[in-house]
Amino acid sequence: MLNENNQKPKRPIGRPRVETYIDPEWYKIIIESGTNGKHVTDFLIKLGISYDTHYELIKRNVVYADAIKEYNKLCEQWWYERAHEAVESGQSNKFNQRLWLQIVKNKFRDNWKDEKQIDVTTQGDKLNDNKSIQIEIIQPDGKE
Repeated sequence: MLNENNQKPKRPIGRPRVETYIDPEWYKIIIESGTNGKHVTDFLIKLGISYDTHYELIKRNVVYADAIKEYNKLCEQWWYERAHEAVESGQSNKFNQRLWLQIVKNKFRDNWKDEKQIDVTTQGDKLNDNKSIQIEIIQPDGKE
């Protein structure tokens, strides 16, 4: 593209900005890893980048961050399909459910939680501000 003087515009000094661009080959590698349910390290090794670089790119590059969101969605679907296939095929007794659950709980924390809700109130009333808590231990019948 030529400027108003019919000259090629000068390239700006310094490294080109990368906040809105990633190499299409990188995108393909990231998506392929997600489609196959691979761990993050799979594409980090293929791209030749560290975890630190990965996290910085997520913060600074919207296209890279979007690729990672897509990777996570595809990867979660892959793991879900493994469990679904085991149940559907009648092979769930051979499927390591505990390992599967640990993987999805750790890898997809926002969507797969195994948490217990504890009510920290006193019969529906909130704890008062005096910070003293009274605990009554109730013994089973017949024991004192």
